[in-house]
Amino acid sequence: MEVVLKQTVQKLGERGHVVKVADGYARNYLLPKGIAILATKGARRQAEDMQRAESRREQRRRDAANVERERLHGRNITVRARANAQGHLYGSVTAREIVEALRETHGIVIDADRCQLAEHLRTVDSHTVRFGFYKDIAAEVTVTVKALEGSDQPEPATADVQKAPKPKPIIVSDSSRES
Repeated sequence: MEVVLKQTVQKLGERGHVVKVADGYARNYLLPKGIAILATKGARRQAEDMQRAESRREQRRRDAANVERERLHGRNITVRARANAQGHLYGSVTAREIVEALRETHGIVIDADRCQLAEHLRTVDSHTVRFGFYKDIAAEVTVTVKALEGSDQPEPATADVQKAPKPKPIIVSDSSRES
């Protein structure tokens, strides 16, 4: 039996495609749940319209992703973090810190979820970070991690502050109980 999918079904097809399925699968699952409709002449025309609309939406998404990519691709940012003398950071540089540096340096506001870091940056060095926008459209940003001045020095000792002694509790006896 041929049906037109009203929504994407994994391992079967995408929205608007005409697919051939077993009669029982169509009658007992796809049609009652509203996932598909019978592939009549009118339904096929409707499927073609759905595919054209989907291709227009796809093209708009790609165009928007390309605009974002062009705005971001090839940018260089510098992030400063505390590090030891060997160049290892105390902690790490995360996607949120990279996005914040992009906003401060270039005025580009982007969601941190777009940053595709395999793991956080943990060394003083130049790293290439990928930002994914849509399927195969991505931008690469060079992130230079530099040590803060004097960060290889141990933290300065804080002054010893003496705590005030705890006050002794005052015991009040109730004279009315003694009688």
